[in-house]
Formats: sequence, structure tokens, C-alpha cells
Amino acid sequence: MKKLAVTQMVLGALIVASLMGFVIWVEPHFYHVLIPPVEGSDIGYGMFFNPGRNISMRTWQTVYLALGISVIGCGVVQYRKARRLKWQ
Repeated sequence: MKKLAVTQMVLGALIVASLMGFVIWVEPHFYHVLIPPVEGSDIGYGMFFNPGRNISMRTWQTVYLALGISVIGCGVVQYRKARRLKWQ
């Protein structure tokens, strides 16, 4: 039972880490494209496909975070129960 609980906590941590990786590396470039400067100019342009944040993306991120935290929480509870049963 302990191995299953530890595996559950690790998988929950991987879910949260994958969300953090998406937010850090993918999302900044998801809506914004930089156009390089024209020859002879130092000014580049940026174009936003969707000004502001996309509500459906924020909803997905919130649900994904809740999933990761709940998997970690279930793993912790299961680990504590397994340790309690061992001592009885």
C-alpha cells in the first residue's frame, strides 16, 4: 500500500509540474507572436491573436491544478493510513 501511495504522490507532482511547464514555456507564446524588425530599423512588432487571456484556457488550467492537488492529497491520506495500519 505504501508503494501505491508514494506512486500516487509522485504522479500528482508530475501533473502539477507539467502544468507549471506549460504555463512557463508554452503559454507565453500561445497568443503572442514577435515579428522581427525590418531591415534598417530597430523596432520589432508583436501581434496578439487574442488580447487578454482566454477564459477556456484558464478554466482548463484551474481544473488541471485541482486534479494534481487532489491526486497528491489522496496519496498523502493513503500513505498515512498505510503507516497507521502497520503499527496496529
